[in-house]
Amino acid sequence: MRAAADFSPALRTRLLVLQGTPFCNIACTYCYLPGRDRHERMSPDTVHRVAQRLRDDGLAGAELSVVWHAGEPLVLAPSFYDEAFAALAEPLSPQTRVTHAVQTNAMLIDDDWCRLFRRHAVSVGVSVDGPQVLHDAHRRSRSGQATHAAVMRGIDRLRAHGLRFHAIAVVTGSTLADPDAFFDWFAAHGIRELGCNFDEAEGGHRRSSLAGREAAHRAFLERLLERSVASGGQVVIRELAQAWQRIAEPLPQVRHGGRNWPDNAQVLPLALLSVASNGDFSTFSPELLGQPWPAYDDFVLGNVHRGGFLESLGGDAFARLWRDVRAGVDACARTCAHFDYCGGGAPVNKLYEHGDLGATETLYCRSMIQRPFEVVLRRLERELAPQLEVATP
Repeated sequence: MRAAADFSPALRTRLLVLQGTPFCNIACTYCYLPGRDRHERMSPDTVHRVAQRLRDDGLAGAELSVVWHAGEPLVLAPSFYDEAFAALAEPLSPQTRVTHAVQTNAMLIDDDWCRLFRRHAVSVGVSVDGPQVLHDAHRRSRSGQATHAAVMRGIDRLRAHGLRFHAIAVVTGSTLADPDAFFDWFAAHGIRELGCNFDEAEGGHRRSSLAGREAAHRAFLERLLERSVASGGQVVIRELAQAWQRIAEPLPQVRHGGRNWPDNAQVLPLALLSVASNGDFSTFSPELLGQPWPAYDDFVLGNVHRGGFLESLGGDAFARLWRDVRAGVDACARTCAHFDYCGGGAPVNKLYEHGDLGATETLYCRSMIQRPFEVVLRRLERELAPQLEVATP
């Protein structure tokens, strides 16, 4: 494969996922992450080298979003991020505006963290599954203790400092039973932006509780949409909002190989870049990095201390990975009615659900793309139908 400029528009890294540490202070039952018992931490030199590689490879555009994830980011001290943010900014300024986000279980948030978030305008996402009974069923400490109360203390600190945050909940089979109680909990706690992931079959978590419950998931989404609309957007559900955006305006196009493709960062080389705490890096779905899969060299394409991102595209590991990711995109283009609104799905889900990056539809596709799209579209059709009916003579 030649340089990223072979794409039109030329490829740029839009989302950089940095693993400050693989360690997590809790043990969720549905966690996919390998190595979450390890205590390594990313060095300032590694952070600085990431930024240098992006700059030197021409992958840094006008804006770069950085998410600290793939482990609990707050087990590191606020001072780590003061230093890391500076190390990342120095090679990229002033050409690239860098914004930072953390996805956290919120248990460690205190006044020092809140001051850091404000100092650097960090976007904060809190992982909370809603009512205590749902949350504590799966999100427990390493000793098996409930975590909901500690999460709420962290949320209270954010509010005390006037900091906005969004929430991501993991929806399981148990969540589907009472969408109203789920919605009411977030509304009661003033959480306006809510993402509804589900317990995907990835990594060490081999089976989703949504398997066999897809009709119930549809009814769950339909009720969430009803409640969100009736509340005037008091709680906005990310997947439903994204579906509306896709209906209103399909994905932009990227040209490569003489064809136009819907823009999907998970199937474009280096558009989404993941870097482990030791400097190993990968692309495509961020959940792939470090997963044990010998055929793809555990999805490690290189290390920032030994070579650049563009250089890695010439290696055998990338060639195998890119061949099979593109096979999956081609298959989706041939067979899926949602292709123009999706662009080829998520490689990690194809791999763990089918054992093949060249596969097509997954439970993830149906749950996160197709059903939200269809639920929103059907509501629009019902609301517009009376206005579009033509009276018969």
